[in-house]
Order: sequence, then C-alpha cells, then structure tokens
Amino acid sequence: MSDVLKINACVYSRIGYERESNRDDFYMNGKFLSEHHLDNMQASMENRGTEYFFAVADHMEFSDDEQRASFSILREVGKYHEKISVHEGDLDFKTRELASRVQETGKYLDSFLDIRNVPDTDPARQMGFAGLLLSDGKAVGSSYGTCHIYFCRGNVFKHMTDDRSKSKRLVNLGIISDEEAESIQEYMAADEDEKTLLLSEPIELVEGDKFLLVSDGVYNALGEEYLQDILSMRSDSTYIAYRIISEAAKRSSEDDMTAMVVRIERISSGSGTVRKSSERPKVSALKKSAPPPSYKYKKQGGIKKYENLIYYGCVVLTAVLLILIVVLLIKNIYKRMNEFEDTTPDTSITDTTITPPPETDDESAPETTPEATPETTPEATPEPTQAEIREYTVKSGDTLSSIAREFYGDNWIYVEKLGRYNKIPAPYDSIIVGQVLKIPTKEVLNAQD
Repeated sequence: MSDVLKINACVYSRIGYERESNRDDFYMNGKFLSEHHLDNMQASMENRGTEYFFAVADHMEFSDDEQRASFSILREVGKYHEKISVHEGDLDFKTRELASRVQETGKYLDSFLDIRNVPDTDPARQMGFAGLLLSDGKAVGSSYGTCHIYFCRGNVFKHMTDDRSKSKRLVNLGIISDEEAESIQEYMAADEDEKTLLLSEPIELVEGDKFLLVSDGVYNALGEEYLQDILSMRSDSTYIAYRIISEAAKRSSEDDMTAMVVRIERISSGSGTVRKSSERPKVSALKKSAPPPSYKYKKQGGIKKYENLIYYGCVVLTAVLLILIVVLLIKNIYKRMNEFEDTTPDTSITDTTITPPPETDDESAPETTPEATPETTPEATPEPTQAEIREYTVKSGDTLSSIAREFYGDNWIYVEKLGRYNKIPAPYDSIIVGQVLKIPTKEVLNAQD
C-alpha cells in the first residue's frame, strides 16, 4: 500500500518590470495552472493523496497562427500527469516518460525559434523547466535549462539536479585538485548547447521535507545561499514563497519571478507508521548569513522610478504638518488661558451702603420669598468599552502563520502585524509551545503603528 502524503504548497509569480507579459508558468497537481500569463498571481493548496506532480517553467510555450503551430509545456505536463495517474507504473517509468515529454517540447520550441531567426540573446531562448514528482513515498526532482529545484531537510540543503556541485564536493574532500575540477567545468560548459532533462536520485520522504522550484529570475536575484536561509525558516509554504518573491523583487526587477514551495506535512504509511525527520531546522538562519536587503531597480518607467523618493517625501511632509498642528494647538490653549484671566470678575469686598426697601402702609401686600433653584447633578458619561481581545495558547505544530490564518484568514499581512502586536521579533517565527498570544480584532490590529 502506498504512503498517504499530506502536503502544503504555495506559488507566487510576478512579472518583471522589463517585460510586457509574464512568461513564467506553473502547474500544481492539476488543480492550478497559469497558462494565460497573468502578470501577478498567487495560488496555494493543501491536500492528501498518494501521488503529486508540481512544475515551474520559463518561456516553454510558443504559438504561431500562420503556421498553425502551438506548443506548451503545461499541456504536455497535463497529459503526462493524466497518463501516470491512469496507467500504473513504477517510478522509473514515470521519470522516463517525463524526460521524454520535456525534451521533445524543448526541441520543438528551439526549431520554431530557429525558423523565425530569433537570436541566441533573445529572452525566448532562455527556456527552463523544474518538476517535482512525489510517488510511492519518494521524491524525484527534474530540471531543464534555466530553472532550478532545491531540497531542504533540517540543516541539509542541496540543489537536486546540479551536477556542477559534485566537482566542488570532490575538491573539498581532497579527491581531485582544483585544476581537475576546472577541466570538468569546461567539459560540462562545452556540452551546454545540448539541453537535457536532469533527474535526481529518488529521495525517501520524511515529515517536514521542503522543496523549492524557482525560475531564473529568482535564482539570479538571490543566489543559493540566500534561498537556503529563507527555505530553512520554520514557517509554512505560503509565507516562505511570499518572502522569496518579495526579497527577489527588491534586488532585481528585470526578469519574471516565480517561486513554488512544497512542504510534506504528514506521511501515513500502509503499516500505520509515520516517518519523521531527525534533523532540527535552523532557528535564525537569516540573522547569521543573510545579506541586508538592497533596492536595485533598473530602467523603470513612469512614476515607479521615483516611488521611494515620493514615499519618503510624503513621510517628511506629514511629520512637518503634525508638528505645525501641535504648535498651533498649544498657542491656542495659551491664548484662551490668558483671555480667561483677563475676564475673571473682581470678587474683593467693597464698602457699600445697603438701602432698605421703602415701607408701605398696605399690610395686605403679599410678602415675596425667593424660591430656591434646584441643583443640577451632572450625569455620568459611560466610558468606552475596550475592544475584545482573545488569548490563544500555542500548541505543538503551530506557527504564527497558521494562527494568523485561523483568526484573520489567508492573508500574510496579518502574520507580521500579529507578531508585532505580541512583541515577537522578526522574522516572526520564534514562538514556543505553551506561549499565550493575544488575539485582537482586525480593527485593533490594523490600528497599531
């Protein structure tokens, strides 16, 4: 009996400022796919099953109405996924079928670009594909061209299909010299024109395993070391994917950027046993080796080029206006106090002659007695009621992202706001079991600075 996997996956895709449309595509187990090239989008899924397939592609589609030709890696991936779902087969059969479809699609796309005399420097030539197959309790990664796929288990982080890293490890172990490693690199570089789908060895899955599929726009902006720091965070896939795209956008804005994170939440085998990882994830990986974010925008059009200057200018003007308003209020208060002192009546006693009222002989005149005016008692004004604040005790397996999603919905903004409200330091993942968190309403959470 195959293992039942509970997975949590999320993908973010964003258009580059230098591009007319988003040419990155993704495929999430047949449930979500981006074949219409939406500029900016996000999709997530959580499901149980025995087999999954995920993919990210870059410039892997072509259509020509005159020649009645149309090729798309998403359509081929959909056919592949349907075939392996209907026809049972071993893991080797499934990987061979995937390699055949991806390489054939790449060859067709190259031939159409050659017919149209598209130069080698054109972005359409930078094709890429990264796929992840989860089947029989194992994972197989694949990459083609410019896309990349990574695997993270605790402190272990590696590129699943990068053969270049093997020579570096051999040098570190003292098996080969630096000169031999350079000759291997030159040999591999000479063979780069012949694109092939690289497949990883099958990996036995355990709970907590994370996989990252990225396009070259993300890889060129961040690099492997920073991707490792973000992927090692103890957060759910939604926050990790958002963090990768947001940090990549700060560093580079020219190319389209797509990042997909797949996390293995739970594995239930046929015998009822559960495989758990013995590795402990890094607690503060970003604080140790992550470089500070830097904003580099090149050739931005319109107002986007000066949006930072406009933002800071508005902040300064707002601060100056607030100071002026406070000064005017203070002056107005002092002015009213001085006017009150000038108009205060003099209550000092002076010598005055009291003349009694004239006596009258008419005894029938009624005597008038002044009536006492009733004293008015001020009514007590009700004090405003405080917004309801709930308390939540952290349980095993909770993350700040899952708690925020439970109380405020699937919106990553409330993760940081809830962390700041409970005075949890960035990146808002240092919560412990038994910790009591204050859960205010959305209005109170949005009202904080």
